[in-house]
Amino acid sequence: MSRISKSPLVELRQVHLTLGGKVVLHSISWTVKRGEGWLVTGSNGAGKTSLLRILAGRIWPDPGQRGGTRKYYFDKKLTDSPIGLEGRLAWLSPETHQRFARLDTLQSAGDTILTGFANTLLLTHRPTAIQRAAAKVLAEKLGLTHLWRRPFAELSQGQQRLVLLARALVARPRLLVLDEFSDGLDQTTRSLVGAAIRQRLKSGAAVVVATHRQGDVLPGLTRQLILKKGAAKTIQAVKNSEKPRRVLSAQSKTLSRPLADTSILEFIHAAVSIGDHARVKRILPNINWTVLPGEHWAVFGPNGSGKSTLLRAIYGELPVARGGVLRRFGRSELQLPLPNARRWMGWVSPALHHHYAADLSVVEVVASGFQSAIGLLCAPARREMTQAKTALHNLGVGHLIGREWGALSFGEARLVLLARALATKPKLLLLDEPCDGLAPMARKRFLQIVMQAAQAGTQIIVAAHRVEDLPSCVNRTLRLHNGRVI
Repeated sequence: MSRISKSPLVELRQVHLTLGGKVVLHSISWTVKRGEGWLVTGSNGAGKTSLLRILAGRIWPDPGQRGGTRKYYFDKKLTDSPIGLEGRLAWLSPETHQRFARLDTLQSAGDTILTGFANTLLLTHRPTAIQRAAAKVLAEKLGLTHLWRRPFAELSQGQQRLVLLARALVARPRLLVLDEFSDGLDQTTRSLVGAAIRQRLKSGAAVVVATHRQGDVLPGLTRQLILKKGAAKTIQAVKNSEKPRRVLSAQSKTLSRPLADTSILEFIHAAVSIGDHARVKRILPNINWTVLPGEHWAVFGPNGSGKSTLLRAIYGELPVARGGVLRRFGRSELQLPLPNARRWMGWVSPALHHHYAADLSVVEVVASGFQSAIGLLCAPARREMTQAKTALHNLGVGHLIGREWGALSFGEARLVLLARALATKPKLLLLDEPCDGLAPMARKRFLQIVMQAAQAGTQIIVAAHRVEDLPSCVNRTLRLHNGRVI
């Protein structure tokens, strides 16, 4: 193994990348060898995703000598092109997730995993019996067997991410490149995925992981590349993982119960389903839940438990079935039509990333929150544009004003969506895994802003897998399992 581990797989020399007229990477020299586990870190916008995309062959460096060189060493052949390396080089990022989420198809989770052999979006080839058997064994190891025939589009965000991780692993790649791989995964699932990734390392494959989460640093990741403003600041050995800081449970953070009894939200025997008339799956069979003034809720539960479905129902993206009741701000939908209710709600979810046009400006994305729309239905008022810019500055991303949505990193885009939700100064703020993709300082800043909003009267409902992602105002918890309150 020692001889194999010294063999290079990818070599970058003086790589330079420019996107949208902005220098993203400059003078990057880096060699990834077989058997090496690499951790890539840096703040939001430092260039991590762009570097990993070059490494994985998703994009090319700048043309000519200025762009530097990229060389692949697979099967004792030297090439600068990733073409023909399908199955041996695997890549997963939030961008990959977006591409699959946008597919207008009922492709199953199992077929999505099988696309990993040819690195396609759709299953356009007939898998061999050996490939299908290998995929099913991997699905069983990752706890995906019960989802094999389910349409990918109907799965929760965490379940989709796990399916895409299985897709990246299924061909037993020699180089595995993962960008924020653990977003949306519960603790049990993260442990299963970590074991599968460590197995690839033990087999002699190289693994490169970019993450903002110290807890996602796997034991096999022994080398670290730190990016700062598009340059490799340092390459060093990974330090021992930090001990997780002690965080009080949400139930121990108590505030006095308000005297007012007018509910902010009230579910009475509410059932919520996904799918169309031809294919309906009930996710929440019978929810009874009341949110009173002064309460700030954390919603917990494993992947597929219904957390995102619950928040989507509150925001009106999914209807409550006939016979159930959902009151927002003490009123029925007849008394308070959904468009009016949405003006009092801020909303952040992973799905929002998928639908904005790449050429929309950052300020326009934030201002679209005033219209509760994806994009702009009409030109925003001057006051709305001013509030949009203020929200961006408050989150520490005022420098993104003037940039286009499609030019942002995943972490930067998440901060823009958070600004979109906060700019309207909502009465109720709905947050679905809001801290995924955020660097530690950005996460700390965001939680401070949410706490300030709560102190100003906004109520918070946040769905999360990690206690450290909760704002300190949280004083109530709701736990879901298989769509039921436990």
